[in-house]
Amino acid sequence: MKFKGETLFGSGIINGELVVYRESLSFLGDVDGKSGTIRTINTSIVGKILVIPNSRGSTVGPYVMYQLSKYGKAPLAILSVKADTMLIIGAIMAQIPIMTNLPKEILNLSSGITARVDLDKGEIYVSES
Repeated sequence: MKFKGETLFGSGIINGELVVYRESLSFLGDVDGKSGTIRTINTSIVGKILVIPNSRGSTVGPYVMYQLSKYGKAPLAILSVKADTMLIIGAIMAQIPIMTNLPKEILNLSSGITARVDLDKGEIYVSES
């Protein structure tokens, strides 16, 4: 299965396990910047590819994303159906590759499956077996 999006930051190819969060994510309230855990579902995003519909929250969100990076707890990449300005700023500040404008069907994928993200082509390849 292939999904097409738009890379906003980053290049190259990333392979990793998906963490699919189907609700708007607040980096300020939902994510622990020191542990890299999404508090609401008690799931780690450390070294994984985070898939979200969008983010919500204040201007503090990018600093939490930077904190993830500073403590070595950042996701490998963020894949978003619709990235807002704060999500983009946070990803760039934290040096986290980000892709957006993905079809909402990407949210139907299961956490735990492996994906190949080609940031140069703006493509995501997954095989759910």
